Amino acid sequence: MGDRHPHAQLIREFHDRQNRFYAGGEQQPVGALLAEDVTWHVPGSSALGGDHRGRDDVLGYFARRRELADATFRIDVRGVLSDGERTVVLARGEVQRGGETFAWGTVAIFRVADGRIAECWVVPHDQRAFDQIWASPAIGGSSLPPVA
Repeated sequence: MGDRHPHAQLIREFHDRQNRFYAGGEQQPVGALLAEDVTWHVPGSSALGGDHRGRDDVLGYFARRRELADATFRIDVRGVLSDGERTVVLARGEVQRGGETFAWGTVAIFRVADGRIAECWVVPHDQRAFDQIWASPAIGGSSLPPVA
C-alpha cells in the first residue's frame, strides 16, 4: 500500500496530464486514462456540482473547469495512498482571477478498474468555499477572501 502502487502512479500521471490540459493543452491524454463508463461525483451547489457519467460527460466537466478558471486552474497533489481497491489523494486546487489566487483543499477517492480511472469522489475540505470559488465565471465572490 502506498505511493509506489501502480494505481498511485496512474493517479499521479492523471493529475500531471490534467494540469497540462488546464493550462491549455490537449484533452485526449487525460481521456485516455478514463474508463468509458467513468463516473465523477462532485458535491455541492456550484456550477460544477453533480454526478458526471461517461467519459464524454466527465471530459466536459473538466473542460468546464478550465473555462471557468480561464486556464489558470492547477492541482497540486500533496499525497497519495493506494491499494488494490482505492487510491486516496490529498490535493490543493488553485485558480487565479483578477490578479488574486483562490485555493482550496480536497480529498479525492479514486476507483481504478482495468488500468483506468473508473470512478472518483471529490471531497472538499470546505464545501462552502469550494462552492463559492466555482459558483460562476466570476470565480471567487467578494465574500471569499483570496489566498495570501
